Amino acid sequence: MSNINLLPWREARNQRQKKQFGVLLAGCLLATVLLGLAANWLVMEIVDSQKARNQRLQTEIALLDVQLGEVAKLKARRQALLARMQLIADLQERRNLPVRFFNALPDIVPNGVYLSSLQLQGAMVDVTGKTEAYGRVASMMRSIDGSGWLGLSRISTIFSAEQTPIALSQFSLMFQVLSKHSPDKGEKKS
Repeated sequence: MSNINLLPWREARNQRQKKQFGVLLAGCLLATVLLGLAANWLVMEIVDSQKARNQRLQTEIALLDVQLGEVAKLKARRQALLARMQLIADLQERRNLPVRFFNALPDIVPNGVYLSSLQLQGAMVDVTGKTEAYGRVASMMRSIDGSGWLGLSRISTIFSAEQTPIALSQFSLMFQVLSKHSPDKGEKKS
């Protein structure tokens, strides 16, 4: 009786369990492969979608760069036009400067000051003349600085000249035309 297997159901059960394990293992492997393929497909779809978004952004950025280039060109043209307009306005202002200056000259120069020359070079005015007293030149400088459109006056030289009837001092004075506004008509300086 040693060759008789009294429990064949155990061997059958082991065989059945091995088969079930193989099927379960194959099912798990299949499910894992399918999940991996699904995840790969999903990731590829997300990547493709992002690439499409990036491409759209690149085209929009290129369009905006073109528009910004046009805006920069327009700004440059605007600046050039403004510079031309400013040049024309400056030329118009400079055209009337001698007239305004000579109209304001009687208000600026006090009695006892005699001008011998006036030179206008750019915005600088160089004045030479004679005076009876130093205080009158100082009064003239205060009038220039207080005029509102002339200023930065400084005296270059002043010296006493010996002349027989009246002793007049010679002076040289420089000042600048500061702004484009003409002096007020109602304001009188002495």
